[in-house]
Amino acid sequence: MNTKKSISLILFFTYFSLHVLAQEIMPPALPWDGKSRELIVDKSDPWATPFEKSEGLESPTYSETMAWLEKLANESAYLTITNAGISEQGRVIHLVIASLDQDFSASELSASRKPLILIQAGIHAGEIDGKDAGMMLLRDIALGDKKELLTKANILFIPILNVDGHERRSEFGRVNQRGPMEMGWRTNAQNLNLNRDYTKLETVGIKVLADIITRYDPDLYIDVHVTDGADYQYDITYGYVATGGYSPAISSWLSTSFQPEVDQALKNMGHIPGPLLFAANGDDFSGGNIAFSFSPRFSHTYGDIRHMASILIENHSLKPFEQRVLGTYIFLEQAINSLADHFEALQAAIESDSNQPKKSIPVKFKFRETVADSMQFLGVASSKVTSERTGAEYVKWEGQPITQMVPSLLMDVPEFSVSVPKAYWISAEWGNLIEKMKQHGIELETLTEAKELKLEFSVVDNYKMGNQPYEGMMRVQSADLNRKYKTLSLNPGSVRIKTDQPLGELVVILMEPESVDSFFQWGYFNTIFTQTEYMETYIMEPLIEKMLSEDLDLKKRFEEKKSAEPDFAKSPRAIYQWFYAQTPYFDQNWKVIPVGREW
Repeated sequence: MNTKKSISLILFFTYFSLHVLAQEIMPPALPWDGKSRELIVDKSDPWATPFEKSEGLESPTYSETMAWLEKLANESAYLTITNAGISEQGRVIHLVIASLDQDFSASELSASRKPLILIQAGIHAGEIDGKDAGMMLLRDIALGDKKELLTKANILFIPILNVDGHERRSEFGRVNQRGPMEMGWRTNAQNLNLNRDYTKLETVGIKVLADIITRYDPDLYIDVHVTDGADYQYDITYGYVATGGYSPAISSWLSTSFQPEVDQALKNMGHIPGPLLFAANGDDFSGGNIAFSFSPRFSHTYGDIRHMASILIENHSLKPFEQRVLGTYIFLEQAINSLADHFEALQAAIESDSNQPKKSIPVKFKFRETVADSMQFLGVASSKVTSERTGAEYVKWEGQPITQMVPSLLMDVPEFSVSVPKAYWISAEWGNLIEKMKQHGIELETLTEAKELKLEFSVVDNYKMGNQPYEGMMRVQSADLNRKYKTLSLNPGSVRIKTDQPLGELVVILMEPESVDSFFQWGYFNTIFTQTEYMETYIMEPLIEKMLSEDLDLKKRFEEKKSAEPDFAKSPRAIYQWFYAQTPYFDQNWKVIPVGREW
């Protein structure tokens, strides 16, 4: 047989067997025949989506998606599509706008009396359910029997945020997800996870999203994902910052006005809604479910700190693609209805949260010392099996529904809080960070003339860096900090960032080094750890002799330090460094975090 032909056949059968194997090895799917199937139009319908034409098995490519949406927008006066930005690989990130009054500009929509909902799909491009559900819903609004939804709200829809990851698609995108047949990739073309980027703004996608939020000012923000991990009966799980966040009034609105109605709508159409689920033991839910306190680098917590009602949908990856998409449709439709029905109460909540006192703000949370009330958990039976290959145990899901009582582990106790100054100052040389704050929509006062100010700064004593990059950044893992005042000469272009502003909490999160999402911990100030000047020993020796002879207090402190720290006394390098630090030649900016506090 021809050698090339043999290799081709081997590769073909290997590809085919792996493809089939990936589907066959999934845990058994629970049977489902939800009423929401009535939403699907016949595939012969001229306005059937690619999802419907494939009988719920496929999701269209980027070009197919946009061609279908552009055709729909051309058919309806209530839809328009705008270019929101250009991705790293040069693709357009599109924003679809739906308005009965044809208010399509940011100024019109932000000032409209109608509520504005922002629906985002494809931030993780393999988790694409929101795109296909949004296409169906927009079709039914523009051409079907759902036009009344536009009498209740205006809609912003991002069909694909991570457009480059969306086109890195194949049958092998997500081995633990049941469809679609081809899926995009989780990260963008630079291998950055957009849903870790909301504070640092390193990706085009999240810069675009921050700009949309700032200019259009949506009232409700929904980010659609698909889970990883364990099996259970719930198909549409979702969450928001219920406790331990920065918008308690909005959290109350979501839990009392929004969630009960959305849950009931899903149940009425044959779906099982549930909370965000994270197994405490990493395997099953016998050890409980963890309700994490996500930092604002994530979508829904970023929304919370901006005082914008925000939802993270996590459809269950082991449920069929069709079931997940239809559940998302029901969720989005009811979200519009509930937003409109309780809009006045939401506006009051936003006003309350935006104007709450900012004397002290938590920047880090921990778990409660006592376990919260247990939850009735609609699980799936599992067993522990010992691997023949590794000898370790793993979970095998058996496809049988069970009901359990499992503890809820809540991470909502403030672990570290900071007093909030009147303002922060950043000098002009940190222009990249000043630009990030502008992109967030933070209010800044920019100096046009030089200014000298005495400000308080954090100083790093000891620190530890992460041992590998995280999202392309070398993060500061831990640091011992103290504070000191120093006089700073600020050049034109330097900025003052007041904390008494709508995004004051976000300002504190970015500025205070103890915050896990601060510019400091993300590694933007790592150059402060480099000491560039030094003294030769032939200078230090006579200088030390002179210092000791002229300063008896210094001599006393030196002797005390040697007695208290034997390692110091044995280290010539440490002794030289200690004396050097007592001189005016020493770099006064070394380990000083360049964020000045004005009290």
